[in-house]
Amino acid sequence: MNDDYLLRLQRYTPRTWATPAVVGVNVLIWLLTLWAGADLMSPSGGDLLTLGGNRLGETRSQPWRLLSATLLHAGIVHLALNMWALWDTGRVAERLFGNLPFLLIYVLSGLFGSLASLFFAGRIAVSVGASGAVFGVVGSLLAVILTRPRRLPPALIASLRSSLLVYVGVSLILGFTSGVVDNAAHLGGLTAGFVLAAIMPDRISWAETPGSAIARLLAALALAASAAWLAWRVLA
Repeated sequence: MNDDYLLRLQRYTPRTWATPAVVGVNVLIWLLTLWAGADLMSPSGGDLLTLGGNRLGETRSQPWRLLSATLLHAGIVHLALNMWALWDTGRVAERLFGNLPFLLIYVLSGLFGSLASLFFAGRIAVSVGASGAVFGVVGSLLAVILTRPRRLPPALIASLRSSLLVYVGVSLILGFTSGVVDNAAHLGGLTAGFVLAAIMPDRISWAETPGSAIARLLAALALAASAAWLAWRVLA
């Protein structure tokens, strides 16, 4: 049954094009920030804010910053770490959920990561980075492991569980100890990705039970819209 599930996933999502596309967009945006004058290793907060960074005072009147900030990075090391994590986890999640649903999880997780940041670091500092969205991808994989454990081979579940928990644990510890990592965005994205993936259908459900899949997708979107509206009302 497990092997058959993996074979069907391969058939229904033969190409994981969304993950490299997202990585490419992030790299392109970073190159554009260099062209605009941002520093290679550590661009200033002022530069990042001008380019679309997330900070409460500005984002209240320009909510598009909630998403633009997820495309900006505070230097090449920040970019490289996020893109490495995305490349490693994104292709697995994309295979499980399908190309477009994976993009939906990624974007919405980034949005909720930015919203969570505004309650903490983003009140006074400029928050940027794809880490909220990446943590959402990690959360989506954890949701699959915990809510659909019988579908995947036990060896794959064990491997994913250990690597994902280590990644989350190390990232959060570094965030709490370094003082420069936006853990609020991490936790906001992680939670959003987990909840969305727990509700949304996997790729096989889209192919075999499309009616149920659409209903589950609409339920996930309705919950996301309601939660985002409530968070925005509190911030406003």
